[in-house]
Amino acid sequence: MKKKLYIYIQNLLPKLLITKFFSYISKKKLSIITTFFIFLFIKIYKINMKETKYPNIFYYKTFNKFFIRKLNMNNRPIDNNKHHIIQNTDGIINQLGIIKKNKLFQFKGCEYSLYDLLGQNNNINKIFTNGYFINIYLSPKNYHRIHMSYNGFLLKMIYIPGKLFPVNNIFSENLCNLFILNERVIFLFKTSFGFMVKILIGAQIVGNIYNSWSGLVISSRRNKIKTWNWPYIKNFYKKDSIFLKKGEEMGYFNLGSTVITLFPPKTIKFNPVLKKGLNIKIGELLAYII
Repeated sequence: MKKKLYIYIQNLLPKLLITKFFSYISKKKLSIITTFFIFLFIKIYKINMKETKYPNIFYYKTFNKFFIRKLNMNNRPIDNNKHHIIQNTDGIINQLGIIKKNKLFQFKGCEYSLYDLLGQNNNINKIFTNGYFINIYLSPKNYHRIHMSYNGFLLKMIYIPGKLFPVNNIFSENLCNLFILNERVIFLFKTSFGFMVKILIGAQIVGNIYNSWSGLVISSRRNKIKTWNWPYIKNFYKKDSIFLKKGEEMGYFNLGSTVITLFPPKTIKFNPVLKKGLNIKIGELLAYII
């Protein structure tokens, strides 16, 4: 009952206005106030600052700079086996499994449409039907930068407008179609084993989504799908092509959210130790190429 009431109240809230407000505040230089809130946040969420590139909290002049802090990547060794695909972020496994025909499992009694998740792009939908998916939730304590799971050329980026519901456990396990209701950015890559998609899901108080090659994906939220394309010819560079290596940073959230990764059928086999609720880290084994 409490969960249903929480979802109902959230549905009434002006989520975009709340998001803009927190985004604005998080980027303000508030001197000792900023430092105090960072200190408090670290204590509440038990964040290990020894893992960060800049562990001194006085280094961060805004809360947002702290939230998108970089890690000392020596603490995240990358599995460089060419037959291995790696985890792309720190977080908690929300769900993983097979895309049964055109459906992804969210929770018991709820499956959501791959076609709708991909913004009703039929060409991409066909590639991943009957494929595989993994959904990773980035909690407030997590590192909020996303890295590449495998070497790949970027072919397409798609911004899909939507709601800004929270993506915590209460919502992901109770609000059906959460990930197709929310704003998101889709990245389509071409790799040596086939295509791969990364989907960054927006959420309440997620200020913005950035990528590593052009910065802010969308500066003003409009009710319109926007698509960017890049050239690619048979594994060779072409002018303006974008190639990212395994483990390389591909983007970040300006306040946390969820990342969904898709693989085509008959391309990978998940690491058998992976399961819902497991804490994972960048560089660890995600899947084997088959």
